[in-house]
Amino acid sequence: MKAVRNSSFELLRIIMILMILIEHGNMWYIGSGYTSIAEHWAKSIVECICIGAVNGFVLISGWFGIKSKLTKIGDLMFMVLFCTIPLLILALAFNWLPISKILSLSGVYEYVFGGNGYWFVIDYIGLLIIAPLLNKGIEYTDRRQFANILIAGYILIGFFDFVMRESILGTTGGYSVLWMGYLYMLARYMRIYGLKFVDRNRYLIFILSIALQSCLFSYGLIGLRYTNPLILLPAMSLICIFKHWNFQNKGINIAAGGALMAYLLHMQPILIPYIRNFLISRYENSGYWLYMVEMIGLSIGVYLIAILLNQLQAIIYKGLTNVSHRSNPDL
Repeated sequence: MKAVRNSSFELLRIIMILMILIEHGNMWYIGSGYTSIAEHWAKSIVECICIGAVNGFVLISGWFGIKSKLTKIGDLMFMVLFCTIPLLILALAFNWLPISKILSLSGVYEYVFGGNGYWFVIDYIGLLIIAPLLNKGIEYTDRRQFANILIAGYILIGFFDFVMRESILGTTGGYSVLWMGYLYMLARYMRIYGLKFVDRNRYLIFILSIALQSCLFSYGLIGLRYTNPLILLPAMSLICIFKHWNFQNKGINIAAGGALMAYLLHMQPILIPYIRNFLISRYENSGYWLYMVEMIGLSIGVYLIAILLNQLQAIIYKGLTNVSHRSNPDL
């Protein structure tokens, strides 16, 4: 019997991807410059509210656990290629992109596999590969051992990556499979044993963490590394908030399926320069406040397109896999 998806967490996925789209539009695309102190503070607050959504996506995976199947890797890679190959063909056909750009390994990495903009998907594939090992380790670890591993692990990551800002551990600010693995285990602990203090004070922790992070960030005293505890805590708080809601809604579940597609679409390597020029133009013509209203509307529009594209790629992928199974019934 197919498990019924908890729509509260599907709603959280939708909210989180919109947070990522807004966060990228807030600074990543248009830069961190500002024309007034009010704008500077607004940019800082928006950034600090939204940045934790990336951690949140991995925490959701850990909350439910990954029943890893190699076919899932194929699903993700097809989605990546669905977002890159058609546009790449068009760009080459209409000379938007010189063919020399893809005649090197770095060009293939950038325009076929999405480059650094698609880092989350590539690292998540790494998490899918190691998840069975993590699950088995968690199964044979008692509560005290599990807690000690998480505490010691974060002390190590927090000191070298967040405090010292060194990449010796390979966490590189949270852009890594290692950090995803840590988040996965943290969420498994939260689901199995609970974190009573975070759960009881989830709203307070969410607000205070963002407020403190915003103040420190606005004065240039702290950065936006995903390993930052003030960025991790709001994501943990959101998990605790949404776990108390339990409902099913087919529309929300379908819409949530477009979350990853929305990420891939707005970070499409060929489109990025056009998106950046467009958003900078809107920012310069409209001013920050009206621009952000427009950005929220654009983010919702991108998400709606992503839902449709996700349905289309799912139909194509299902058709291709059915043909493959008929051709190779033993696979």
